[in-house]
Amino acid sequence: MHDVAQWRSVAATLSHLPKATIGRHKMKPQFSLAALLAAVALGACHRAPAPANTATPSAAPPVSTAAASAPAPPAGGETPTAFVTRVLASYQPNGQQWANTGTEAADAAQQAWLQKYEAEVYDPDFLKLVNDNSQLAADKSGGMDLDYDPFCQCQGAGAIYSVVSAHADGARYDVVVKSDEKQQGPWTFVLTRSGAGWRVFDVLEQTGRSVRATLTQHNACLRAAKTETEGDKCVSN
Repeated sequence: MHDVAQWRSVAATLSHLPKATIGRHKMKPQFSLAALLAAVALGACHRAPAPANTATPSAAPPVSTAAASAPAPPAGGETPTAFVTRVLASYQPNGQQWANTGTEAADAAQQAWLQKYEAEVYDPDFLKLVNDNSQLAADKSGGMDLDYDPFCQCQGAGAIYSVVSAHADGARYDVVVKSDEKQQGPWTFVLTRSGAGWRVFDVLEQTGRSVRATLTQHNACLRAAKTETEGDKCVSN
């Protein structure tokens, strides 16, 4: 599995394991993807927050957990805040992102749900960057590039997410969100309007780093890499 669902498959496994502290930033892969997934199955790591940025969280209500399924087709006039609320609903505790897929049938159902979810929330070019990165990192560096899910800035279930603020930024819209983890700063969904409604164009991490720009840079480097050592250097920054 070399696409965006790989993060969530790993995270779903992690969410059923005991909590332990782990660094949030990219891990430096030193082993094959198969070995990585095996290690995840045996490990005991969980979500890990990043340093806070300068955004100031407001007292916003938590995102409802009632809609913890694939987003419905966007209604006319859906606000950016409502869209991000739907995006994060499945990341809430016991949300669909963390479904326990213990059988082939359950796994197939989860993969079908993820494909539908991704098609309804990602900007197509951003989704392609994510999927290309997973494939390139597996092929060229022997592991994963990002070891966390950019949407929740996490590696597993447990946190409660809420919207902090939203404002227009030129042709796009920025929606700042936070979790209930005190040591985790807020991060930002950058939205773009498509014919079908709002889509996630980028995610700005707690430090302000653009996930889209990072993946673009890493993918170009990985494509040019001739050896696994070169590929490893591409994802180590």
